[in-house]
Amino acid sequence: MDSKLISFLVGYFFTVNIASIIYIWLNVKTNLIKLKEKNKDLISVIFSIIGGFVGILLGSEMLQYKQDKKLYKRWIPLIIFVEFIIIVFIVYKKVNT
Repeated sequence: MDSKLISFLVGYFFTVNIASIIYIWLNVKTNLIKLKEKNKDLISVIFSIIGGFVGILLGSEMLQYKQDKKLYKRWIPLIIFVEFIIIVFIVYKKVNT
């Protein structure tokens, strides 16, 4: 892979994961985010889909933020698995072409 692409991806995932941790911190420590719990969980799923799953899981463990146990036990690990399969497929295609 191109070194510029790798550096972009590392920076992107770092930024999204930091934003995910900040989102969890804002939910736990402040009252700035005034949404229903269902919408807060949807935002967590969106962060996970765009690559912030490490930040969501790390932030929820560090700050004891567990709103929907089903979300954190089933859906976010499923998203991680699907994203891992997609990455393996892309790398496999890139290596074989």
